[in-house]
Amino acid sequence: MQAFVEKLQALDRRWIYLLLSLVLIVSLIVGKQVDPVVIPPVEQLYKIVDDTPTGPGEGKIIVLCTTFSASTLGENGNHAIALMRHCFLKKKRFAITAVGEAQGALLGRAIATQLAEQYGAEYGVDWIDFDFQLNTLAFYTSFPKDIPGTVRVDGVQGKPLTSYPIMQGIDTINDVALLIDITASNSVFSWLQYVQPNTKPRLKIGYACTGVMVAEAYPFLDSGQLVGMLPGLKGASDYEKLVDVIEEQELAAGNIPQRYEPIRVGGMQLNTARQLMFTQDKAHILIIAFIALGNIGLFIALRLRRRAGKERS
Repeated sequence: MQAFVEKLQALDRRWIYLLLSLVLIVSLIVGKQVDPVVIPPVEQLYKIVDDTPTGPGEGKIIVLCTTFSASTLGENGNHAIALMRHCFLKKKRFAITAVGEAQGALLGRAIATQLAEQYGAEYGVDWIDFDFQLNTLAFYTSFPKDIPGTVRVDGVQGKPLTSYPIMQGIDTINDVALLIDITASNSVFSWLQYVQPNTKPRLKIGYACTGVMVAEAYPFLDSGQLVGMLPGLKGASDYEKLVDVIEEQELAAGNIPQRYEPIRVGGMQLNTARQLMFTQDKAHILIIAFIALGNIGLFIALRLRRRAGKERS
């Protein structure tokens, strides 16, 4: 027993990494979609998007800030996909932009373009691209007062914003019914600090963040400054589940040509959030097992040392 415990305590960590890699690879290949229990912050944001009056002729739009890079595509990319799918399915007109993250402008555009093609949405009518914007105080000051004057041209065709049907009547932040920041950074706090306090009625802001950003966001959710949140991959999978229900209804009614097919971004196909949650769950189980095994080994080692000490005395 003592020899086994000593080997366990001295286990080369490379074996742990190897086993973890195998679990991740196998679960990615053979994994299935999980059926998550939707948490309240996700339900809140879903309901607000669903109830937001941003359809054709309603004079409002949603702004989705795709302020993330390829490093968080698994989380933020799936946030963006779920939110855009919801907008396309329920005919919610929206604009995309990336503030302070040039990669985000390209990623957001690639996602929106492919989803629009799948759902038969028209650029300039159902959605528009505000392109990359500098993360400066000047932007947060001018954008709320004059959207077409600040952005000027779109990011797809390079034409003036005012030349597109979707932008008719969209002039200031008061014409934005909801803004959702999809990000791995703290950029949402710039919207909360510089823009929201100066809007009447107060601008509704949602937050789709990576897992490490969740804890510091909850106070703003509790205060009502954030109207809803998609926390990490869990938030993406929950929202995806809700959107899948809508998609089935729209498909049965003949309102959309096809089901969602996983898209490719940068040459890489994105697994759905619910598939990735299966992989994450298995990795977490393995890590918990290693932690438990390590603690059991330590407990046994301490008992053996005490017993050996008593025998010597």
